[in-house]
Amino acid sequence: MAIALNEFPATPHETYAGSDLRLLYQLFEEAQRSRIAHGERLRAILQGRSFPRLVGSIGDADPLLKAIGQGETAGAPRILERAYSRAVDDEASAAAALRETIEQHPAWPWLSNITGIGHLLAARLLSRLDVTRAETPSAFWAYCGLGTIPGAAYRCARCRLELAYPLGYEVPATHRALAGRRECPGELEAVADNQATRVAPRRGTLGGRAGYDAQARISCYLIGLSMPRCRSEYRSFYDSARAKLAVSRPGWTPKRCHLTALRKMEKTFLRDFRLAWRSAVNMPVVPPYFPRM
Repeated sequence: MAIALNEFPATPHETYAGSDLRLLYQLFEEAQRSRIAHGERLRAILQGRSFPRLVGSIGDADPLLKAIGQGETAGAPRILERAYSRAVDDEASAAAALRETIEQHPAWPWLSNITGIGHLLAARLLSRLDVTRAETPSAFWAYCGLGTIPGAAYRCARCRLELAYPLGYEVPATHRALAGRRECPGELEAVADNQATRVAPRRGTLGGRAGYDAQARISCYLIGLSMPRCRSEYRSFYDSARAKLAVSRPGWTPKRCHLTALRKMEKTFLRDFRLAWRSAVNMPVVPPYFPRM
């Protein structure tokens, strides 16, 4: 990186501008990718998979990589070791700049109290969202790929597996049995349901273009994974949804129940997050049309 990130001037009213935060997070990701790429080259050399005559072969390269990142040498090509050390410093500088910027963001006081969301995960999410364009919680949901689109339900009469796909989506000719990994000889048949089926949007349904921000979707998914692991207060929403689905949807696979429960938890989080963010910047807020689960 040509310019150290700590040299960027930042005033309080500029630090949480969406475009600036997005650029800063992109710089962090570039530094991280560079550190990983140089590290994998060094790992191949240290483990003897590349240029085995240079340093021989070792098992665990992580301690040596840590030492190289601190400016030491392990006998690998010095130019590569220096490149890795610079990449480590660049990533650390970018992470520090992100932490400083996020702590000045008006939504951070609320986010900092949510277990499972740290500075970098908050920066990843905030760099994709604009609260001024989110008049309702559903605006965040749709932008983050958490909204639903019309779909069609299918059921296998043999194994009782239940699936759903967006309208116009090509249904696979074969499927795995509900209770097992083997291919089921039965066929998926459309289910006549009085209630309209809604499904998560898929990239392929729009000619290869997603109707949502893919990076925002990934950010929400990472948050959804982090919260249950860290025993966040939002884990209760996941556990409740998962338990209800296990009873009410016996034809659903455990993976589908898991992903659906994650989406419900993520949507609940985004609903509360939007209210807290708009309140922090003195924007009008409307109470949610449904209570907390």
